[in-house]
Amino acid sequence: VNSSPQGFVHPSVRIGREIPGDKSTLLGLFVSSDPDTEPIEKGEIIAQVPWDLMIHPGNKYHHETFFSCRALKNIVEELKLGDQSKLAPYVRYLLTQNLDGIPGYWSEPAQEFFSFVLDDALPPFEEKWRHDYAMKWIKNCGGDPDIDPLERKAYFLAMSRDEDTLMVPIYDMANHSNDADKLNTLSYKPTSPGDFFQFVAARKILPGEQIYNSYNRCNYCSDADFELCETFSWNRTPDLFLEFGFVEDFPQTWRFEYEIDSSDDDDDDDGDDYPQISVTAFCLDKNKESGQLEVYWEGDDDELGDGDDVEFLMEHLVRISDLRKKKLEFEDKFVWRNGDGKYDTALPEELDYFGETLQLNGKMTTSEWDAIWKYCDALILALGAAILSLADEVSLDESDYNLVLEMSNFTSDTDNSNHEEL
Repeated sequence: VNSSPQGFVHPSVRIGREIPGDKSTLLGLFVSSDPDTEPIEKGEIIAQVPWDLMIHPGNKYHHETFFSCRALKNIVEELKLGDQSKLAPYVRYLLTQNLDGIPGYWSEPAQEFFSFVLDDALPPFEEKWRHDYAMKWIKNCGGDPDIDPLERKAYFLAMSRDEDTLMVPIYDMANHSNDADKLNTLSYKPTSPGDFFQFVAARKILPGEQIYNSYNRCNYCSDADFELCETFSWNRTPDLFLEFGFVEDFPQTWRFEYEIDSSDDDDDDDGDDYPQISVTAFCLDKNKESGQLEVYWEGDDDELGDGDDVEFLMEHLVRISDLRKKKLEFEDKFVWRNGDGKYDTALPEELDYFGETLQLNGKMTTSEWDAIWKYCDALILALGAAILSLADEVSLDESDYNLVLEMSNFTSDTDNSNHEEL
């Protein structure tokens, strides 16, 4: 990047592991902690990436377009060129990226099990991840219907690493956080084809600090300065999991939907039987001084969680907690362990789960299994915290209160007074 006339990377930037040389630690962008390293001051450019060093949709680029078949096809082309690409160092980096945390990229057995866990009731909903590749790439963009492995990798690389329709080296190595104490950057997309991309310090970043980006900046739960928001994001914690393959740290934002019985609704006289959907949405954060989980409900006072919400949340908290109790049994039957990098093609045994038979078409990898349960643990925590925050509102009885504490695996550290409007 520095060798390009318009390119620039701040001399204090270090690309590597959180602990240099330790491959078990996080890969990302940091301000070097070497002696005499200068901090990156507020407003200074961290990286400026020229147009010709990005993978982009060419002249079809528009800064308010968020999906582009042309951009995807150009990523495929660069990956197929490999070392012959003019962006070879960046292409080599992309080809080494592990996508095993992304539900849409999982094997069929892992997707089947995840669908079983979500029960077509909890986010992320299946239509947003299980058939996304076939619909967007194969149907809409004319991709190979035989599922070319490189095309598939390109699609999920774009979903997890692009900035709308741009693949931007250096910038895409910054890890995510919406923690106000960690998030320390702003980004500015090109306004038109040929312009450069800028990544800028939003505050002074000291030597040794990690350089963070937000993958859903200015979302419902953001306390960012909205005047500095170039784009707004509808993505919540489940959306980040399906797109990037990780469960974000606090603050988190959750939204649950469920059908409600409208049979007694006298206002519907036209005979049409449309299901009514109830939505419950909240932000979940952890108080840094007390360690308490804090739930902030979205909407006006009359839109705070109620008894119906608690019933729905409790139903699925109990169900997933019961699944978790059988985790080792599930793992023994559904997770492949031979260790040579190939899937076990033998069908696992059927497993009875409270009268429901579960059989997967093969076995999943340990990385897929681990990703599923990281998300399930986050769901359990969010469901439990939401219920406890409504304990006074719905007069939750003591036995249910204690049951939620037990299932959620935390003590009564949820602030149940936080029914605040965002």
